[in-house]
Amino acid sequence: MRRSGFGLTVLFTVGVATGLTACSSDADPVDTGAGGSSGTSTSGGSTTSGTSGATSGGGAVGSGGAGTAASTSASSSSGAGGDSAGVGAAGSTGAGDGGSTGTGDGGSTGTGDGGSTGTGDGGSTGAGDGGSMDPGGGGSVGCGKAVTRPDPRAQQTLTVGGVTRYFLIHVPENYDPSKPLPLVFGIHGLNMNNVWAAHDNSGFQLIQETNNQALLIYPQGLPADGQSRPPSTQSQWGTADSNWGGPPPSANRARLDADLAFFDAMLEHAKASYCVDTKRVFAVGFSQGGFMTNTLGCERSSVFRGLAPVAGWGPNASQPTCSDASAAHALIQTQGDTDTTVSPQLGQSTRDFWRGRNGCQATTMRSSFGDSCVEYQGCKEGQPLVYCTHPGGHSVPSGAGGRAWRFFQSLK
Repeated sequence: MRRSGFGLTVLFTVGVATGLTACSSDADPVDTGAGGSSGTSTSGGSTTSGTSGATSGGGAVGSGGAGTAASTSASSSSGAGGDSAGVGAAGSTGAGDGGSTGTGDGGSTGTGDGGSTGTGDGGSTGAGDGGSMDPGGGGSVGCGKAVTRPDPRAQQTLTVGGVTRYFLIHVPENYDPSKPLPLVFGIHGLNMNNVWAAHDNSGFQLIQETNNQALLIYPQGLPADGQSRPPSTQSQWGTADSNWGGPPPSANRARLDADLAFFDAMLEHAKASYCVDTKRVFAVGFSQGGFMTNTLGCERSSVFRGLAPVAGWGPNASQPTCSDASAAHALIQTQGDTDTTVSPQLGQSTRDFWRGRNGCQATTMRSSFGDSCVEYQGCKEGQPLVYCTHPGGHSVPSGAGGRAWRFFQSLK
């Protein structure tokens, strides 16, 4: 698996718990395409251990033609400073007799005489004299770490490129740090919030559907002005004022790259803190969240094993494009027959883009994932394509989240 090129400086904080109310059934406006060409670069720094200031928002992300430096840090509510440890490839921290922690590829943590933990995928954790605990193929460096489960209704924060970003995380009640778990991102649509994505009955219901078998992260987009504000504590459409990749009608490349850096930071935080199966990372998204899901499949092709966009288009535009020739994914796509926001034609354009990338034929057969779903034939091994329709408009149909999870589980 290729690793992201972003250097990430990450601190973590827990925010206040969110209240829950049902969202309305209003339609979700959506970007008509993704344009712009201004570049964004990211640069890493150091990781500060200990605690620092409160979780108030940061400044706007630049959207001009110059590159936007994106680094990540976070803040804790206690407000005290702390020591720092280098995150370069050669950095090390003693941890027991002769132990060291390398934060780059191949680093190791001694947990006793001779014990070590590889920070790359599949590393092992030393336990006593020469002993080891293998978290399994693809297990992240967080395997073996004891953690306290965060409140799934409490907003967490990371500071990325000087901007405070918010997300919710759900850790299973029966979480076992020795067992790698799949990681699923649940991505809200335009003018929505992550409370809706995580907890509302008209959302994906991934908490219920995954049934303690996955780690779940629900990121929050930025308002159209790029200024960081805490998400609404209500699950609603129309007033949350949040989106992905910049304000409509066309995405801004600098904003999009800042959002990609946010996803990188969330992924690195999850891998460092929890036992993540790095070969089973997935994304589910609705509307503009479906746009972001498809974009992640292009821009982070080595990270994601499977995608489940609902009423989404892209990647990158209403006529999908991707400069990464290797980008191809197992995909289950859902489209409303009477959707006037993301039309069936837009959905079919997205489907046909991924069908070409997956090497699928034009012939289909009935899918086991639902009576309204078909599976394309002749796809490359490990890259199935399932296309589902429903007799409705711009919405998440009942059962879409469960269907996505069953599809993800079916992948080897």
